[in-house]
Amino acid sequence: MHKKITYKSLLVTSIILGVLVSLQLKTINLENSGMTTSKKGEQLALELKSLKKEENNLKEEIGNIKKSIDAYKNVEGEESQKIINSEIEKYEKLAGYTDVKGKGIQIEIKSLESKKESDVSQGIKYNYDLLLSMINKLNSAQANAISINGQRIVLDTYMHLKQDELYINDFKVEEPFIIKAIGNSDTLASALQIKYGIVWEIEKYYNTKVEITKEEEVKINAHIKKFNLEEVKNN
Repeated sequence: MHKKITYKSLLVTSIILGVLVSLQLKTINLENSGMTTSKKGEQLALELKSLKKEENNLKEEIGNIKKSIDAYKNVEGEESQKIINSEIEKYEKLAGYTDVKGKGIQIEIKSLESKKESDVSQGIKYNYDLLLSMINKLNSAQANAISINGQRIVLDTYMHLKQDELYINDFKVEEPFIIKAIGNSDTLASALQIKYGIVWEIEKYYNTKVEITKEEEVKINAHIKKFNLEEVKNN
């Protein structure tokens, strides 16, 4: 029985540590894009404040996980299985393995009509690092799930430009870019709309309009198939 409980504890610990690594790998892009030193200083100060908050949240999460691991060591049978299944479901959602819904925001990003062909290269499609930056801001604001044009954003999500077309995980995406994020709608919106923040930068320098709406229910689809505990046991 001791070996069985130890196996379950190690399994859950591995899952949790994997999610923690993914949380810690979130990065913050800091683009200058023509901002003055004073404005950049303000933005950096706000970014630092946001990073400190995220660090505290991660420390709290680590503490909760340690308590959970201690609890697993003292349970057996069906009760142990229920706890494990509950934890798996929780981290499946964080990892993007399941459909999720909840309060959040929707962001529409659309280039304005331009009379100059030279302005085309200033569009978001050719500067998709701005989308990555926006995702980072939402992650820092504790978004539980994010998608762009229906594509769930997870740890290994990547974007690339191919023959003047933008791809996310090998799926072509076109304007308008619709970003959905689940979490505290006020916190998420504020993270993007801060003075000299990402929305200000996009609208000022890239001939683009950004509209943010707060939603009572945002639905985001899963990225990949659901985690299967039996497959792990068999392997």
